[in-house]
Amino acid sequence: MKPVRFLRMLSTELFTTTKTVQIRTVSLLACNRRLRTSSTTPWFNKSDFLEIKHCHVVSYASVAHQPGSETSVAALNVDMSRKVCHIRWEDGFISQFHVAWLRHNCHCEECRHHNGQKLLDPSNVSCNLTIENAVIQGSSLVVTWSGMNDLHIGEIPTSFLRSHNYNMQTLLDRRVNTRPEPAFEIPVVSYKDIINSEGGLYRWIRHINEEGISIIKDVPLSEDMVQKVVELMGPVMPTIYGATFDVEKTSDPINVAYSSLPIGLHQDLVYFESPPGLQLLHCLEFDDCVEGGDSVFLDAFGIAEKFRVAYPDLFEILTKVPATFQKVHYNRDLPVHLVNQKPHIKVNHLGEICAVYWAPPFEGPLAVDTKDVEKYFCAYEMFAKLIKNAELLKYRMHPGDLVVFNNLRMLHGRNGFKTNGGARRLKGCYFNIDMFKSQMQVLHNLEGDGRLVKRVGNQCWF
Repeated sequence: MKPVRFLRMLSTELFTTTKTVQIRTVSLLACNRRLRTSSTTPWFNKSDFLEIKHCHVVSYASVAHQPGSETSVAALNVDMSRKVCHIRWEDGFISQFHVAWLRHNCHCEECRHHNGQKLLDPSNVSCNLTIENAVIQGSSLVVTWSGMNDLHIGEIPTSFLRSHNYNMQTLLDRRVNTRPEPAFEIPVVSYKDIINSEGGLYRWIRHINEEGISIIKDVPLSEDMVQKVVELMGPVMPTIYGATFDVEKTSDPINVAYSSLPIGLHQDLVYFESPPGLQLLHCLEFDDCVEGGDSVFLDAFGIAEKFRVAYPDLFEILTKVPATFQKVHYNRDLPVHLVNQKPHIKVNHLGEICAVYWAPPFEGPLAVDTKDVEKYFCAYEMFAKLIKNAELLKYRMHPGDLVVFNNLRMLHGRNGFKTNGGARRLKGCYFNIDMFKSQMQVLHNLEGDGRLVKRVGNQCWF
């Protein structure tokens, strides 16, 4: 057994009760010594192993939590400050919960409706709260809080506590599990597979979440099929282009997509505060005589990470200096004047990328302090070059193909084309990214193993 560094115990805390404990390891301390808590930070390391009798602690295990993990409590302790409750679970995992966190998550009828909505008035929760008492009763932690006008007694299910444990190792493990890997190929499914079984539908939606893109083959050549496919997940997201739209060459295009010109890599509608999440494009016509017109895709998160590694200083500039995204067009049936200022790359409190915005055709004049102008364009140039020279996913659509991709993760574009008397026509629509994320998690929980959804680029910091 690995020796425990006992000298640290003299000034800090051992997770325990005030019962007499016996420690078997190196003989630095006598048996049957009373230990009392004095800090909110466990004194032992994760790599240490304690064998303790007459006390609840057996080990400190770095077990990452996933929903559905062991929820039986082996030990419960409130520290001397009465501000932190420590729990050791049967599988050896140790959690700590602060008094205010527990109070805000009370599940009693006064604090939470049976539908899950919180009823607690947050202005009534004092930062001077203390834990008067805490015990396990059945499958709940029952807590008595003091420090308010009256005592409050409430309960929190142990399953809730384990599912929402905020141990740093758990938080870091969660981030590893939700980080999407760059897409190197486009997964393909058949239309029959996704409509004939829950398993087929689940696999298709997983492809979109994990790879950022998927192609459905053999979708019937009907004008309304793109809407029927998206409705397998939820309702269409209408935009300034309507509920659905046609992508084909027109004589007076209101968008370059409605011409035969090449379209550089970009995301759609980034001038919205919340751009559309999924984009669906159903190929209705693509004659053999049409030259060019292949679709191209690039993982925006993957290329942004490469940019960070290659040019960390320039990367930071694009996270801080905001670009101007706009759609100002009055010569259309529905005139629009949309302007949104935000950085190209957004990161969370840990520096992880949570959103990327890239749409050169829809960028307005930079409007920032003079000291930021030159450094912004230097960073912008290098990011643009990295995108231009990246290896792309390419695909030539065929009638009956329906491509679905995450507009917030995958940059998309197309090669220019010549119709040569033929036609190239796609039918498109959008789907809200938060609805997609919700449906993915529901399917993981009902059809899969309860894993967490990969990040989808909706600015969420998780």
